[in-house]
Amino acid sequence: MQMHPTSCEHAPTAPLASAPSAGSGCPVPHGAVETLHFDAVVVGGGIAGSTTAAALADRGFKVLICEAGLPSKKRLAGELLHPPGAAELDALGLLEPLKAAGGVPVYGFAIFKNAADPGTVLSYSEIPGGRPIGIALEHAVLTRTLLDATRARPNITVWEGGRVLGATPSVVGSPSMVAVRMGESVRHVTARLIVSAEGRASKLREEAGIQTHDEAPFRMVGWAIEGARLPLPSYGHVFIGGPTPILAYQVSKDSVRIMFELGMDESTEIGPELLAALPEPFRRDVIRGMANSPKATARFQGFRPERVVANNLAVVGDAGGCVHPLIASGMSFCIADGVRLAASLKDPATPLTEGLQSYEMARSGPMRTRSALGPAMVEALCSKEPSMRLLRHGLFRYWSGSPRGRGASMGLLSTREDSMVVMAREYAIVCAHALVGVGTGAVARREAIPAIRGLVQRTAELAKGVMPSREELEARALGALGRVGARR
Repeated sequence: MQMHPTSCEHAPTAPLASAPSAGSGCPVPHGAVETLHFDAVVVGGGIAGSTTAAALADRGFKVLICEAGLPSKKRLAGELLHPPGAAELDALGLLEPLKAAGGVPVYGFAIFKNAADPGTVLSYSEIPGGRPIGIALEHAVLTRTLLDATRARPNITVWEGGRVLGATPSVVGSPSMVAVRMGESVRHVTARLIVSAEGRASKLREEAGIQTHDEAPFRMVGWAIEGARLPLPSYGHVFIGGPTPILAYQVSKDSVRIMFELGMDESTEIGPELLAALPEPFRRDVIRGMANSPKATARFQGFRPERVVANNLAVVGDAGGCVHPLIASGMSFCIADGVRLAASLKDPATPLTEGLQSYEMARSGPMRTRSALGPAMVEALCSKEPSMRLLRHGLFRYWSGSPRGRGASMGLLSTREDSMVVMAREYAIVCAHALVGVGTGAVARREAIPAIRGLVQRTAELAKGVMPSREELEARALGALGRVGARR
């Protein structure tokens, strides 16, 4: 009979004869040490890890969460949750704790072309059939609240300070031995399923040989500023009048987060050319806040892995891919991953091969759309190239004249809509609106032909993305083979 412990105090320990490093494999226990058994070990107790564990536990899995150390307030990370993510948390019973911890409502986004612009409002309420309210909360408070709420649920054990050193390779369906360092000792557990919710720098993903396609890195620098007067409280704000985009939103009733994008080699001092994009009195509040509040920084790099499953490993959340934070889709996607994985596995008796391949297939399309949407939005809103200035004209023209257009755009940005076909269709509609700008001075006459050619080229490139990649087709084929084998 398997043991399913409910608290870390019951877990036996083994002496740490030598200090193995991550990636060195799973040390064999010394002496007669009892090994604990779980259905799943989730590595990482952040947003992705907590929600994945909760979703699996709701389906009867006995889950161990190993969290080496939650982030502090010095680190920038996801804080704004779109309505689909809030709805998933609500269904898991995890939204109310965030509200009680001070989470503030978010009703949509406002985009400002310059400091004098009144802003273009994109409201969640215009998304067909969607929930009209998201939520935002300072990241360290959010992750701590989610982990504590998850810890209190049945079928879940949390080892805080637990650093996974490695897992023995396993064929799908057979348990892996997992070594977890806890202080000066190592604990050993077995589990049929290993989940990497480690974030962008996932060691388990690397050890499984999963390759990634990486973009150029940059830095985000931010402050939480008390008493800052946003133009539209309870909305996310994107200011695009400077050299790079600026993102701002409330993280509590009295505090506003503002984040600036900087190159890796640039100083983290915010110059006047960036601040000039902010309207008054918000600009004065930001200058005051930067002088009196601690700075938080983060290195950011967009990437997409070739796969998100390998043997008995499933990759979720940021470990499974990141896009530019401008569209703020990260947290909602992390939560959706946990729900997708649990739905694919159904219950602890589900054949792991079939469940993991179903998860990979369910995730591939939405991730492809998200990976295309992030860079496309950054280019459309921020690039100074003639084709993108023309596209930007079309985008604002579309939004200003079409409630359906605003709703369609917000459906994609909020992850409510995740079809690549819909994204390609919306991009083509925006391009049609952009062509009107040729005759209205959106670009200079000499730039018109190159701008149109650039739009055509980008539209063609986006259309190619509608088709699944070679890796996705291979994953689907492997999934089909696995299901045939299981039936035999």
